[in-house]
Amino acid sequence: MNNFDINDFINDLHKKHFLKNLLLFLAGVFISAFAFNLFYQRYSVVAGGSTGLSILLNNFITLDISIIILILNLICLMIGLIFFGWEYAVKMLAVTFIYPLFVKGLLYLTNLINLEDTSMFLVMVVGGGLTGYANGLIRNSGYSPGGFYSLYDLMSKYLHISIGMANTIINVILISLGGFFFGMDKAIYAIISLLVSSYVVDRVTIGISDNKVFYIITNKPLEVKEYVNDKLNYDVTVVNARGGYTNKRKKMLMCVVPTIEYVKLKEIVNEIDDKAFFLIVDAYESSVKKKCKNM
Repeated sequence: MNNFDINDFINDLHKKHFLKNLLLFLAGVFISAFAFNLFYQRYSVVAGGSTGLSILLNNFITLDISIIILILNLICLMIGLIFFGWEYAVKMLAVTFIYPLFVKGLLYLTNLINLEDTSMFLVMVVGGGLTGYANGLIRNSGYSPGGFYSLYDLMSKYLHISIGMANTIINVILISLGGFFFGMDKAIYAIISLLVSSYVVDRVTIGISDNKVFYIITNKPLEVKEYVNDKLNYDVTVVNARGGYTNKRKKMLMCVVPTIEYVKLKEIVNEIDDKAFFLIVDAYESSVKKKCKNM
């Protein structure tokens, strides 16, 4: 019998999903470049990141904005290479060169789209949604999003702050500069777009929760368990637990139910035991199935 080789398994897995991931990446870069041209560059809205800085620089430098983006990406690539090594930098190569090409190529298409009579608020909401969707596709592809991410990692490493905090600091600075040079209304629209983008990218990356996980600690575990089993027809897992303060042994019930049953189960648990403690979290992937009733 052949021995299982984890390295061969991982290599086969990568080969199997290579085309799918490449298509996801290209689609994400395409949509991101399209949104940048149509919404952000056209209206001089600096919504953070290397593309936001390129809009600022383009206000003072006569270079084509795609060239500015390429230069900024190359600087970020060098930062990744110097501080994090070849393997880190190689992952940034694709987006470093492909994104500016898409920005340049799609400019002819986006120039044909007229948004003069469209509300600026709507423009920024749609722009943020498309950008978030694009970034979610790139994340799911396994490719590096490039740009300022090497700078965020650098700040995290040497300033000992989270990547999210580094991202926020850079974006606040860029949006503030955008507001100074292009008007505070543009800064407000940038914030709206960034909020929409952040929400959408999370939804694309982790999906929409269709189920809820209940962790229930109650003095009436049998009654709650019977209700979930007999009335809702879902399984319940009983976990032995111990109170951190009292050190008393307790039974914790765990069950996964569709979101549509969320309110019903929460109300019933409170009716059965108004002193029950329960924690409810989203479940993004599960295989919830109704119990099979006896025929």
